[in-house]
Amino acid sequence: MKILHKVASVLVWIGALNWGLVGLSGFFQSNWNVVDLILVKFPRVELSLYVIIGVAALYVAVTHRDSCKECQAPASDEPEVL
Repeated sequence: MKILHKVASVLVWIGALNWGLVGLSGFFQSNWNVVDLILVKFPRVELSLYVIIGVAALYVAVTHRDSCKECQAPASDEPEVL
């Protein structure tokens, strides 16, 4: 399960960075959708990749608490000092 979580996390990062570039490119009236630029001739593969990234995001969201060391840490009574 640890490998599955790592793969899902990488896919979520790829998706997040891609959407960040898509949003940023909107300010410059261009297309920085890296997935689209790479898979322009394979629209079904592109759509499948988006679905896989979405499923990975759901998996990470559901299993995050079980795999995150900070979320598993016991709560302390004292507030954290920065």
